[in-house]
Amino acid sequence: MANNIRIGQLIAPFGPGSLYNDQYGQSNIICGLDFWLKKTGENEISDSVRSKYLISESRLSELLKVGFFYQPPQYIRDKDDPEISQLLVGMHRFPRWYVDKISGKLTQFNLDSVRGSLKPKVNKGEQWQPVRFIAVCEKGHISDFPWKSWSGCTCQGNDQLFLHDAGGPDLRSVKVQCKRCHKGKDLSGAMSYKLAEDNTSVASSGLNEKSGLICSGETPWLGNISSSCDSNPVGALINQSNIYMAKTISSIYLPFVGEESRSMELSLIFQENETSLNRAKINLELGEKSEALNSIRFNLDGLINAFSDDQLIDALKNLSKGQTQLKQKAPAAEDTVELAYRRAEYTVLNTAHTINPDELRIVKSKLPKSLASWFFKVHRIERLRETRVFYGFDRLIRAKRPLDGMPTTARDQLFKKAPMDEGMWLPAIKNYGEGIYLELKEEAINQWLDNQSLWLQTRLNKDFVANMAEQYLLNVPAQLTDRNWRWAARYLLVHTLSHVLMKQLVFECGYSSAALKERLYVSSDNKAPMAAILIYTASGDADGSLGGLVRQGQAELLEPLIRRAIDKASWCSADPVCSEDLGGRGSQLANKAACHACVLLPETSCEAMNNGLDRAMLVGEPESPENGFLSHLLNQEF
Repeated sequence: MANNIRIGQLIAPFGPGSLYNDQYGQSNIICGLDFWLKKTGENEISDSVRSKYLISESRLSELLKVGFFYQPPQYIRDKDDPEISQLLVGMHRFPRWYVDKISGKLTQFNLDSVRGSLKPKVNKGEQWQPVRFIAVCEKGHISDFPWKSWSGCTCQGNDQLFLHDAGGPDLRSVKVQCKRCHKGKDLSGAMSYKLAEDNTSVASSGLNEKSGLICSGETPWLGNISSSCDSNPVGALINQSNIYMAKTISSIYLPFVGEESRSMELSLIFQENETSLNRAKINLELGEKSEALNSIRFNLDGLINAFSDDQLIDALKNLSKGQTQLKQKAPAAEDTVELAYRRAEYTVLNTAHTINPDELRIVKSKLPKSLASWFFKVHRIERLRETRVFYGFDRLIRAKRPLDGMPTTARDQLFKKAPMDEGMWLPAIKNYGEGIYLELKEEAINQWLDNQSLWLQTRLNKDFVANMAEQYLLNVPAQLTDRNWRWAARYLLVHTLSHVLMKQLVFECGYSSAALKERLYVSSDNKAPMAAILIYTASGDADGSLGGLVRQGQAELLEPLIRRAIDKASWCSADPVCSEDLGGRGSQLANKAACHACVLLPETSCEAMNNGLDRAMLVGEPESPENGFLSHLLNQEF
């Protein structure tokens, strides 16, 4: 049972299918969602337990096509509330192969992870520890390393397999051998593989080429089950970073901001009593309308007497299947699903609506006159709620469009016994925090794009822009035209500005760089452009509610903050190498002038995994600083 993992870590990095070393030093795999929110010996989750852990986030429900989100349980012993006492998140032992540190003998155990059998049986003089090698495939399967097949042994049983690790610099120093038939092989080449041209599959691997092995299709996080798989397996270390890449998505909670006053009044009542209405939401999702109405009338007695049954049901659906948003500008070209999702947030943050101050509280801030040429508005977000959902994982290769196939992909990957559509759920957490919203001036951006068009098109050539367009996390428009360099320049500008401000905020308000996060609102659409930043903190501890960040949105603090950030961005300790235009940089070759000495952040803080960055968009190049959007802020007194 995973009772020593914080609930936030059960979303990432220790979600279902991940490896985790427990307090005993044993390696385990976190079980699928069938094994969550249960007690030892129980098979089903009661409705009353479900309602206590339910998180309502209607926009994410629509996006992921999943009805429910549940917070992972914290393992506690609660005599006053026995229903939530000792709820578990299951773990299985993995890998199942252990090696004796003294003799090198290999022994295989089962997946059972019940307390008392966590450690293998130890005889006198033996020191058993998990092996550090496993096998994975790009379709998500994971299995023990095929020691016997790799060694070439054909003997019956596994009792004479030994692993010798000489501690050399490469895998040639690690050898598996059978002492009965004396066959053996070192591990050189076992972890090698080549990707196909489209980078979506493994074209060849050392395990397949040298031993003819194919993936066994095992899913130990769901138990002893497997399926057919024709992928090439790849040898890997148990702590290798690319054997588990969690798929997560976050959302800023948006209160109901419809224009019909009666509906808005009722929806506000529902939002303020959301916890007590969770059971009603479950009943409505299951099609039990009368039970949902009875629950509403019971929980909100005296508050809703003036409303009809139809009005109550319609308002409850706003908590379940999406909320009516303010009217927003319709883009000329249809947004992608992800970009439309961000546009809804942009519309509410832009208009500074504060309908439910307990969930989202926005205060307009005065914009310093000296910044009015480049910035359009500043809002202080004194209160916000972030919901983060886990919906699957990748191994070896990140999916280019991870939301494709939802919810089927999550159901197949995370459940041993897939629930029906109306019972489909995913783990989620919600945190409260604060932030600053900054919007750039559209006229200034267009003027900069026009004036610097020759320089921008030279710097952002077609190959670089095409590579940027391949990065899913950049929220690329559905259709890019011949003028796609304008989108690329806009995105690089907004994203890099966000990073330099976050780096400066670390010094100004005392937050750690890992505590700050960003959300970018970027669109080059002719009718509905966006160029805005939300820098915020939302965590389960005091970091998210001390007021230090939102205070920096005051005019007298914001101006020197921006000036200092731009001044620091004009020079990097890695210059002139960092500033030189050497083509694409970074892990995905989607950066220009960007390195760890200037604008890169912890990847948990950057929504695009440190891709799509270029200091030159802000401050130009050393030989031509005037090309930068904010270069006029340089060499000015502040």
